[in-house]
Amino acid sequence: MHRRTFLLTSAASFIPTLSLAYPAEMFTPAVWRDVRDRDEVVIMNYRASWSLTCEITADLIAEALAENPAYRDIAFVDVDWDTFGRSQLTERLKVTRRSTLLVMKNGKEIARLENAPYARDVRRLLDAALAA
Repeated sequence: MHRRTFLLTSAASFIPTLSLAYPAEMFTPAVWRDVRDRDEVVIMNYRASWSLTCEITADLIAEALAENPAYRDIAFVDVDWDTFGRSQLTERLKVTRRSTLLVMKNGKEIARLENAPYARDVRRLLDAALAA
C-alpha cells in the first residue's frame, strides 16, 4: 500500500460523519403549544449539536425509520439543549440532561429514554410511541 493512500484513508476515518436525517420540527414555544393540543404522539428529542450521544441517538432514530415504515407516522420535535435546557418547560418535564427522548401525547408523557444510545432502547421507545 502506498503511504499517501494509507494516510488519506486513515485521516478520513477521523472526520466526524454527518448525522442521518429524520423528519423533525425545531422546538419553539409556539410548537410546544401545538404539540400539547395535538391528539397524536410526538417524540421530543432534547439534544445538543456538540454531543456525541445525541448524534448517535439521532442516527439510530433515522435507521429505525428507514427500516420500519410504521415509525414514520410519529412526529418528532428537536429541542436544542443549549437554548431550552434551563427553561421552565424543561424543569416541568423533569428533563435533567441532554440526550433525553420524551414520548408525549396531549401534553402528557407516555415514555422516556435518557442517555441510552442503543438501538434496542430506541426501538423500544418507538414501539411505545406506536402503542400510545
